[in-house]
Amino acid sequence: MENTFDKTAVDTIDLLEARLRRIEYAVCGQVNESALSSNKTSAAQRLAALEHSLHQLASKSRVVQELLRLHSRHPDLFQSLRPNDLPTTLDTESLLSIIMASASAYPATASRLTSILDVPVPPAELSAQLIDLQPRIAKVEALQAAQNADIAQLRERSAAVIQRWYTMDILRAGESWAELEGRVEQVEQKVRRTALAKRLDDDMV
Repeated sequence: MENTFDKTAVDTIDLLEARLRRIEYAVCGQVNESALSSNKTSAAQRLAALEHSLHQLASKSRVVQELLRLHSRHPDLFQSLRPNDLPTTLDTESLLSIIMASASAYPATASRLTSILDVPVPPAELSAQLIDLQPRIAKVEALQAAQNADIAQLRERSAAVIQRWYTMDILRAGESWAELEGRVEQVEQKVRRTALAKRLDDDMV
């Protein structure tokens, strides 16, 4: 009986190791031969080695990390169910009501899926022409990006020129006109004073 248990444990560990190596090959494209455990080691040592290999694989692959995180949050998703078992806690009437509520969408979905089959596949010549045009399209995109940069630079220069024109010409011209108006007003005041003084002198004579 003990030999049967030992054989079952060894077979289980072999299956776990085979699955882990398949995952490693699917993720990394190769299998680390040095990490393979020997059948001469104990079951506890082999399990520890498998756990260490899994941690190493998880540290190298983000996909494995996401799968382990998903398994820790939703372990029910990774449990295999029998064909007769329903993956839900709802009763049959609730499931039937959900299905009947969406029954009108089934023909439309089937029609759309069927219409996909009727979509003609573009000929290979057109695909080859598009591939040949890719370098030219890239050059045009680069040229357009350079033109956009030049246009942006010209806009900045135009804005600087307009600002300088407004500051140097418009504002200074306004200041000059204000100064000229002040001088004219002073001259007018002097003229009026002179005329008034002359009139007073004439009256006194």
